[in-house]
Amino acid sequence: MALKWATELENVVEPEFKYVANMHGNEILGRELLLQLAEFLCEEYRNRNERIVRLIENTRIHIMPSMNPDGYEVAADQGPYFNGYLTGRNNFNDVDLNRNFPDLNMVMYYNERNGGPTDHLPLPDNWKEQVEPETQAIINWIENHNFVLSANLHGGAVVANYPFDKSKDLRVRGYRRTTSYSATPDDKLFKALAMSYSFAHGWMHREFNCGDYFPYGITNGASWYSLSKGMQDFNYLYKNCFEITLELSCNKFPKESELQREWDGNREALISFIEQVSSLPKV
Repeated sequence: MALKWATELENVVEPEFKYVANMHGNEILGRELLLQLAEFLCEEYRNRNERIVRLIENTRIHIMPSMNPDGYEVAADQGPYFNGYLTGRNNFNDVDLNRNFPDLNMVMYYNERNGGPTDHLPLPDNWKEQVEPETQAIINWIENHNFVLSANLHGGAVVANYPFDKSKDLRVRGYRRTTSYSATPDDKLFKALAMSYSFAHGWMHREFNCGDYFPYGITNGASWYSLSKGMQDFNYLYKNCFEITLELSCNKFPKESELQREWDGNREALISFIEQVSSLPKV
């Protein structure tokens, strides 16, 4: 789904933005929010809301409400009252799609130590054999559009998570794995992007949510827990797309009665995050 001004302007390159939700099929709030966002943007554009008109006419906005429709169907069959914590999380082949992208972090970390490129990294020769159909579709999508900013909507916590997700210093001490803050070369910009969402959100910036404490409502992914082959790091290392992960609800499958409150709490943040495309460095 893409929102695009109907009139093409010659020699004008608009920044491309994307929202992706429901990567984990049982985390449904992002799916509902993006459907509501698409309707809101269309209605407000038709009503000539100056802010929305300016946004749509200057940005190519792509919205994917569900990356994992098969997982969603499994979770939806259970519903909000009986849904297990992992029921419907994975795809039809029982694969976690957020652990399924080519691992470019190891290449980047090696090159960082020994010399070599640290962005726009090539895919491994056998990458198509390693990924699920949904993952391949996302990679093809990324290749066909010059996305500069993106967010991946999840549930189970309330925090804006920024790269790197995979720790540069993963150690095993006894039975515990310890990770450390793993910064990208664009760490300050990623922090600013995460904070832009957190402080525009109704309560994410309050820091204490779902029994967790995140200063300013943001976290470096690896500082929280290390994750390999995730979509967030892949976007950045493969195509230099600035993607953050938005954890939006304590409950992975909120009740229908909770959706209006969640929309009210996220609406401004969803819109203002798209507007952050203007803060990105020109390439």
